[in-house]
Amino acid sequence: MHSSSFLRSAAVLLATAVPAIGFAASETFLNGQSIYGQPAAASSAARVVDLAQVARPNIAYGETVIFLGDAGQQFAWTFNGLDRRGVDLAKIAPAGFATKGAVAYVARDPANRN
Repeated sequence: MHSSSFLRSAAVLLATAVPAIGFAASETFLNGQSIYGQPAAASSAARVVDLAQVARPNIAYGETVIFLGDAGQQFAWTFNGLDRRGVDLAKIAPAGFATKGAVAYVARDPANRN
């Protein structure tokens, strides 16, 4: 009797935990967009951040930034995903772009009240 209630409780716990783990690990919204924002055209960038000079830039929510790397590498990104978080640039940089552990800190979305 005791073991069947334990197994039932374990099954319920497992059934609720597995989807929650998958959601927490996902880096995209349900519509497929990145939680960090989106790639952008370099021409739309508001500023340039040289990662040789700044390893932890502060970014305004919605801002488009060009990141400069070694050997003339660069990419542009618009930070319009989730706000108030650090974004490991290795997660959004193109393959082969050396981020050297850089993290961009995205400010609060002014449209959010909380």
